[in-house]
Amino acid sequence: MSNAAVSFETLDFDPADQGKEQTFGFNCPKHKGRQCSGLVIVGRTEYSHDPNNKNGGVAQWNWDGNRESPTFTPSINCTQCWHGYIRNGRCVDVNGNDEPEP
Repeated sequence: MSNAAVSFETLDFDPADQGKEQTFGFNCPKHKGRQCSGLVIVGRTEYSHDPNNKNGGVAQWNWDGNRESPTFTPSINCTQCWHGYIRNGRCVDVNGNDEPEP
């Protein structure tokens, strides 16, 4: 079972204190030691929200507010790496199955 090991940061990639979270990162379930980061949290920045990164907006993820076992929606699609969800602090595939540890 793949622990996402989610970290929260500011737009400057500094660690974010509680209530200051703007982006998040997580351990890639497909590549040991690789962290995907800089994913923008909805409503935490001045960026316009556009799921397709068009029209001057950027893709963003809804967060349930739980720092210990976070859930983000929609799915995360790293096109050359992994497509799935972070649910309750775990990486799961698009079918909802736990990813194995890399």
